[in-house]
Amino acid sequence: MEEVSSTLEAINEYTVISNSPLLPAFQVIQQFKSLPDVLMVPAILALMPHHHSNGPTPKILEYPPSQGRSMRILHAMHAFVAFANKARERSRPASGALKYACQNWAFHLSRALKPWDDTLHCIFKSFWNRALLSWLERQWCLNGLQSCLVILSEGQKLATEHLLDVSVSSQPSVTKSRHSCTCQ
Repeated sequence: MEEVSSTLEAINEYTVISNSPLLPAFQVIQQFKSLPDVLMVPAILALMPHHHSNGPTPKILEYPPSQGRSMRILHAMHAFVAFANKARERSRPASGALKYACQNWAFHLSRALKPWDDTLHCIFKSFWNRALLSWLERQWCLNGLQSCLVILSEGQKLATEHLLDVSVSSQPSVTKSRHSCTCQ
């Protein structure tokens, strides 16, 4: 239960920094933050990482389908648990290299030589705009939501530094890309 408590604390402390429409990964975090605790706790439990190398992924929080209007929450949690089990199964066969990359991409990019060359910029932009939600799912299943929030914080700093140029104008905020990227 300590992991659940510390995850709830990390979620409450996490702030999405954005000057533009939220990417799907950040929308997931925002929606998750808005859940009442009675729903958030089972979701955290459903996606809690399991570090078992052998055997099938355990099916947790299995609820039998129920009848009646008052059971909508139970049905929603049942659907979420089914999603979590499928996500965990997709993440299970990940290679050691992929697990390392999921955990450490922001660390390595933060130490890359500056200024970034066009290739690194394009790869990061493509990852950030297209693959971040897939990364969030895999990382959450492999190492938990807290690790996602730490890595996303670092990723947001990188995106702010390398992808967005905030210009002061009469409008609240205008953003434009610093580089032209053909690898979108």
